[in-house]
Formats: sequence, structure tokens, C-alpha cells
Amino acid sequence: MVTASHNPPGYNGVKFIPTDGAPAPQAETDDIESRLGDTAAGGAFERRNFRESYVEAVLGAVDADLTGRTIAYDAMHGSGRGVTDRVLEAAGATVHRHRCEHEPAFGGTAPNPGPERAAGLVEAVTSGAVDLGIVNDGDADRVGLVAPGVGYLDESLVLAVLYEFLLERATGDAVRTVSTSSLVDGVAAAAGRAVHETPVGFKWVAEAMAETDALIGGEESGGYGLGSHLRNKDGVVTALLAAAADAERPLAERIRELRASHGPVLQDRTSVPCPDDRKATAMEALVGDPPERVAGRAVTRHETVDGLKLYLEGGAWVLVRPSGTEPKLRIYAEATDAETVGELLSDAHERVEGLTS
Repeated sequence: MVTASHNPPGYNGVKFIPTDGAPAPQAETDDIESRLGDTAAGGAFERRNFRESYVEAVLGAVDADLTGRTIAYDAMHGSGRGVTDRVLEAAGATVHRHRCEHEPAFGGTAPNPGPERAAGLVEAVTSGAVDLGIVNDGDADRVGLVAPGVGYLDESLVLAVLYEFLLERATGDAVRTVSTSSLVDGVAAAAGRAVHETPVGFKWVAEAMAETDALIGGEESGGYGLGSHLRNKDGVVTALLAAAADAERPLAERIRELRASHGPVLQDRTSVPCPDDRKATAMEALVGDPPERVAGRAVTRHETVDGLKLYLEGGAWVLVRPSGTEPKLRIYAEATDAETVGELLSDAHERVEGLTS
């Protein structure tokens, strides 16, 4: 695949995908990288159109009747155009298209979903013109949702809602990254199932899904994969799954019940600038001498699955990990109220900042 994912076109690069459709293991990508200078090997290509067979596969993966539903779909000029909207229409929905024109520069912005970058979609939903809003990123492996009465949905909330919807029809565990909200853990516990935590990166999620035969895997950036369909992020099949869940029972109602049963759970994050050559040293210092308290709350245990995750009294947590794409250290915090989240981020930011200079 040639893709810039959710980034501007200048980030275009080559992504290798094995025959099972899951993310390539590290050993395979390392082997490919070692051969990049070899110009002796020949090759050929042919043009094939998989659109129709893929639409059929998605419709076969999710039982959805969207008859009578009106959905606004925003492709952000990406590869979801002509695919996600066709899937939704084939399931019975009337689709209002946003940014579905061919535009290689993505209209001059990064095709990265979010409430600010999908303002037209949010307006369409809040005005009452449509029943649901769906947006894909540039390569359509991620999805964002806008629901009446809720607005743009937090990505971790989407994972919990979709998992609970799947549990109404099947049984199985869930997989999430270390930075994803623990809200889904409450859903799993109520069903007598487990949640498996992985480092950030969907290749780790995919491996855990295979090992645990999980129903769903997800990450806090809006990527979700269904074990019954593909052990990889797929914003098209997730869009249909979310629309099916909403058609059966409005997402706003599902979210209210989730929060009443397993919440409130709030999360936010910040970053500290850190040169790439300082990341390892800073993290070693933090892991080697973890704090006993954060913002006055005692640390009950810590894990180093990816960076340093501190679990605090009262169920809150703080995570510090190096960014894999930018010269920054990421800081995540989760608690039951926004004030506590802010305090945790502020304290952690001050501590981490002192290690990066």
C-alpha cells in the first residue's frame, strides 16, 4: 500500500501487508528494509479492481439493516470515498457525502479525523439533518463517529460501545493498547471476559487478537479491528458496525448506559518536547526511579509494557511513553473527573520536563 495514513501527502510511504491482511511482523519489515538498495530484482504489476468484492465482504462480516437511516459520510478526500459510502448505501442507508471528491492533496489539510477537522459533519448531525455522522482518515483504516446528543465520540468510548454491541451476539475477549481508556475493561468484566493490554501500535494489537481469539481490538487513535473479519484496523467495516449498533439502539442511549454502569471515565494527554537522542535516557531515568505519588495520589503499582504506566489509588492512571514518530514524550492520564485528569497531567508534565533537557 502507498499511503500517508492520516498525515499530509508529503508523508507518503510504502506499507507492506502480508497475505492474511494483518500488520506485518517486525522481522518481515526488517527483512524488506534490508533489501531496499537491491535494484537487481525484477517485478511486474497488474491493475485489479477489488472494490465490489470488498464491499460484499464487509456486508458479509456485519449483519446490518440501515433501511430508513440517513447517514452523513466524510471521506476527507481519502480512499474511503466510493467504498464506505457504498457499503452504507448497500445496507439500506441514505448517504449524504462530504469531501468525497478526488483530491490528492486532501484539500490542503491532513486527513486526520477529529471534531475540529470534521466540523461539517458535526453540523450536519447537530442540525438534525442526519441520524449519524461517520468520517474516515486518509487511508480509511480509522473511523470517527458523530452522534445526536453526544457530538464527536471519544475514540476509547467507541471501542467500549462496539465491544458491548458485539457481546450481545457473541462471546470473546478484547484487546487494547496501553494508552487506551480502561472503560472497555468494565464492559469485559461485566461479561466475564478479559481485556489484553499491548504496546502502542496495531501490530501488537493484531498479535494479541490472534493469541486470544478476541472479538475486537482497538487503540485510542480510532483504529479498530474485528476478529471475525480482519486482524487489522479497518475503518470501513467499523463504520458499518457502528451504524448497525446505532440503528438497533441509538449510540447516545448506549453511551448513557455505559457511563452509568462503568464510568465516568475521562482521559486526556499532553506532550513534552524531547530530542530523539534523549528519549531513551529520559525514560530510563523515569523507569529506574518511578514516583511514589502523582498529584498527591499514591502509586499502587506500575507497568512497563510501553513506557511507564502508573496506577494510582482510586482507579486513575498516568502513562509516559516516547513517541514513535515525533521528538516528544507522550503523557496520558485517566480519572473519573476532568479536574483530576488535569492535575495528573500537570504533575507528570513537570516531572518529565526535568528529564528531557
